[in-house]
Amino acid sequence: MASAGKFRERAVFERLNAEAIDAYGQPHSAWEALFTRWADFRETTGKERINSGAVESGATGTLRIRYSSAAAGLTGADRVTIRGAVWNIRSVVQVNRQKNLIELLCERGVAT
Repeated sequence: MASAGKFRERAVFERLNAEAIDAYGQPHSAWEALFTRWADFRETTGKERINSGAVESGATGTLRIRYSSAAAGLTGADRVTIRGAVWNIRSVVQVNRQKNLIELLCERGVAT
């Protein structure tokens, strides 16, 4: 199991609610917080990709959190805010057989 000292970053996990209602009673889509956890986040170096002749920059990172029933329900449709930036979740995997850690591949700076 990872030591508690590695989990130093606060991560807020969010899910899109397509049935939210604004202050005027109108339906709209809004991101809503699911839960907050201490996390171990490792950002990889930025990269530039050529997409249809245009250069775009993006970043990826891996985020580890302790297993919980809420964390087990995360999907690639959710997102996480960490270090003041919003990251799209690309994959969710359990790290070990004990099922006590979940690892998320995250990406920011590119269109979803």
